[in-house]
Amino acid sequence: MTELEEISGIGAATAKKLQKSFITTAELLAVQNPLELSAKSGIGEGTAQKIVSRARGLVGGYDFVSGLEFEEQMKKAHRLRTGLSELDRHLRGGLMEGSIVEIFGPARGGKTQWCGHLATRVQLPFEEGGLEGGVLWLDTESSFNPAVIRANASRWGLDPEMALGNIRRAEVVVTGQMESLFDTIPKLCAEQNNKLVVVDSLSGLYRVEFSGISTLATRQAKLNTLLNRMRRAGKATKTIFLYTNQATTGIFPHGGGYTKAVGGHILAHGSDYRFYAKAKSDGTRNLKLKDNASIPEFEVGLRLGWGGFYADASAKEDTEPEILDYMEKAGLNTDLDVSGGKEG
Repeated sequence: MTELEEISGIGAATAKKLQKSFITTAELLAVQNPLELSAKSGIGEGTAQKIVSRARGLVGGYDFVSGLEFEEQMKKAHRLRTGLSELDRHLRGGLMEGSIVEIFGPARGGKTQWCGHLATRVQLPFEEGGLEGGVLWLDTESSFNPAVIRANASRWGLDPEMALGNIRRAEVVVTGQMESLFDTIPKLCAEQNNKLVVVDSLSGLYRVEFSGISTLATRQAKLNTLLNRMRRAGKATKTIFLYTNQATTGIFPHGGGYTKAVGGHILAHGSDYRFYAKAKSDGTRNLKLKDNASIPEFEVGLRLGWGGFYADASAKEDTEPEILDYMEKAGLNTDLDVSGGKEG
């Protein structure tokens, strides 16, 4: 991260105003809208435009580059691997840093379990497929379970105490609170090296507070603003934003049913990776990539247990007993079958 004072035209007084607005680095300043910046910081519009422009020039990445140059940038970017070889192969090495990821589906599909799986793996070293970073977790459904994190940490060779300590959870009860937290999230990512922000779930509270047709436009506008804030923060800090989303079902006029994500076109266009998670009757958990600009659609069948997702039943049987042994010694309750419990 680059200090604000390195930008020409920013002195102590201007830097103080920016810091009060939770803008503490040149990278965070570079993604600001000058008019919004002026309104929230008290800096004049002309000055705001100048310092934002200079910040972009200083940190780079905001001018035209050739396709070849961009290709090289993509090659150098870090990816978060899932640790599941078939899935990572389909993802061409994993989830791109700075991206927005959506996982939607019906209850019991494994959405929250995916959050725990990735919130643990993101802490791994780069050479092991992680991003060497911490996690911010916005919990709107009281679904965060420390035992799940401990189990995942045990599986991937992390100290469970450290892994759990590297996750900062906030219980979110209303949309206004979530939006206030997003004022500080970019700063926390920049200063504390948080490389994954989990929102579980994004749509639930908005559907409750803006439930009528008369409030639909307001709800969609608020969701659109939140997604834009994710996009800008991801650009500035290379943090992945992962959110879960609910699903709705319907029946075609000619027969047969369908499942689609809630949130309409706003959420449909908001993410870089859109996954559909579903539980099958045989215990398999399917994960299907529904949308990505550069990866064809695919679907993988996985098994879920203590320690996260496994490639198949054999892989689960080989690994899970060691995790259960750790949890028993740690005095953790494993009576709950994680593959069949609450994991929306």
